[in-house]
Amino acid sequence: MGHGLHVLLTGASGFVGHELARRLVAQGHRVTALVRGAASAPPDVGILVHALGSGEPLTLPEDVDAVAHLAQSRSYRAFPGDAAEMFAVNVMGAHELLLAAAAARVSRFCMVSSGTVYEPFVEPLEEGGALAPLGNLGATKLASEMLARPYSALFPVSILRLFAPYGPSQTARLIPDLIGRFRRGEPVTLPLSGGGMRFTPTYVDDICDVVLAAIEESWTGTFNVASPEVLSVEEVARAIGAALGAEPRFERKEMNAPSLVPSLTKLGVQYDLSRFRSFADGIAATVASER
Repeated sequence: MGHGLHVLLTGASGFVGHELARRLVAQGHRVTALVRGAASAPPDVGILVHALGSGEPLTLPEDVDAVAHLAQSRSYRAFPGDAAEMFAVNVMGAHELLLAAAAARVSRFCMVSSGTVYEPFVEPLEEGGALAPLGNLGATKLASEMLARPYSALFPVSILRLFAPYGPSQTARLIPDLIGRFRRGEPVTLPLSGGGMRFTPTYVDDICDVVLAAIEESWTGTFNVASPEVLSVEEVARAIGAALGAEPRFERKEMNAPSLVPSLTKLGVQYDLSRFRSFADGIAATVASER
C-alpha cells in the first residue's frame, strides 16, 4: 500500500470499533467516524454526525476510500421490544450506508457481522452453508449481509463474521462475566458432565488486524473470524484463574453445552492463522490492563 486510506468507520464507540479506530490511525490511515453525537467519537479522528437507520439523508465525504461498518444496535436482549431499533440500525442503517458508499464511489467496503447468523449453531459453521438464524440479532445481521452482497458489482465487499471477541474494557459478555465471578468469589457454572460450551475466544487486537487486512487488501467474500484455539468454558475459567492467581470454583447443573466453533478454512487462505495470540496471552493482557 503506497499511501494511507481515508476510512469511514461506523461503530467507533463500540468495543471493537474504538480499538480499530486507534489502529487505523496508528497505521497511517485517516479516519472519519460516523457517530450519533460528537462526544462519542474516539480521539484523532474526523467526525460525521448521523444516526444510521433514521431515514435522514446520508452523504459521505467525497474523498472516502473505504468503509468499515461495525455499527449495530446495542438493544438485542428484549425481543420483541427491541425489534424496531434492531431493524432500523442493523438493516436500514446498512442499506443507507451502502447507498451512500455507492454514491461516494468508495473503493472497498468491509462489513463486520456476527457468528450469531449460524444459530442454532449446528456444525459445520461454514460460510457457504444455508442459514436460518433463530434470534433477532442473527436475523438482522444476516439481512444486512444479504443487502451488501449485490454491491460487490460496484466495489469489493468483505463480510467478516466475528466469534467471541474479548479484551480490555469489554463489559456484559462471557469473558468479563467470568472474570467478575472470580473477583466476587462466585463459582463458574458447568454442565453435569464435561467442560461446558466449546468456543473460540478471540482477542480484540487480532480481530482488528483481520479487519485492517480486509480493508487494506480489498478482500471480497464472507469470512469467519476467530482464533483457531478451541476451548471449553472450564478451560477458559482455569486460564483466567491462572492470570488472576486464583483457583476456580465450579458448580454443576443440568444445562446445554453447545459447540460454537467456526470453520476457518476460508480465512486461512487469506490470512496467517498463526498470527492469532493464545488465550493465555490474551487473558493475561486483559487482566493486566484492568488492575
